[in-house]
Amino acid sequence: MLEVDRVGMTYQPPRGVMRLLIRAAASEPVRALDNVSFKVEPGEVVGLVGPNGAGKSTLIRAITTLLVPTDGVITINGRVVDPDDHEIREYFGLSLPEERSFHWRLTGRQNLEYFAALAGLDSATAAERIDAAMQRRGLAHRDKAVFGYSSGMMAQLGIARAMLHEPGLLVLDEPTRSLDPIAGRKLCEQIRELADDGRAVLMASHRLDEVVLACDRVLALIGGRLEWEGSGEEIAGDPAGLGTRLESLVADSDPEEGLL
Repeated sequence: MLEVDRVGMTYQPPRGVMRLLIRAAASEPVRALDNVSFKVEPGEVVGLVGPNGAGKSTLIRAITTLLVPTDGVITINGRVVDPDDHEIREYFGLSLPEERSFHWRLTGRQNLEYFAALAGLDSATAAERIDAAMQRRGLAHRDKAVFGYSSGMMAQLGIARAMLHEPGLLVLDEPTRSLDPIAGRKLCEQIRELADDGRAVLMASHRLDEVVLACDRVLALIGGRLEWEGSGEEIAGDPAGLGTRLESLVADSDPEEGLL
């Protein structure tokens, strides 16, 4: 379903007169991703973990057309990901942390109606899918203005929006961020159910316990490179634990880098 093949991303600092207009943190090129390759198949949840600045968000944005990688190829269902190919967006759904694209004075349902219209769904199909999404995400009886939503409700609304056009691939960037442990665990179980329905899911997270709970495989991205991959069974049987293993990888890569 999703194939990332030798993807790299280099951020170039502003040159010439642009240096006076744009504030940049580095004066030299920054290699954010370096030769990253992996696959996510239908029915599978793949977790993406790593320290801050490892390149997780850059990778997710490259997969979902928000960034164009410097080199390598990304395909979804055999189709090359290209920001100019608007149809490619029908293949995936994206949910970002602290979602800011919702209209805060509209209700959850009204927001979904708006995004369904943007996705080109007819009114009857949109109404049916919105009803089902709100019921499944636990929002059907709590439809109020979004500014009154809790963090958990916002996370559920973000996934509901990502699923409106029924994509085969779901990309989740820190879906359990700001959730309490009980709500986070419940959301992980629901993510697992989405994969069991036949979807491919890529989930980036800092919550290692929840990654182990939800994922079939885990990828460790450190310094822009994939440094480790393990199955759910392997992780569950590791007495040192995923956190200890990742701390060791980070230490080997850069002693000053830290893992959340």
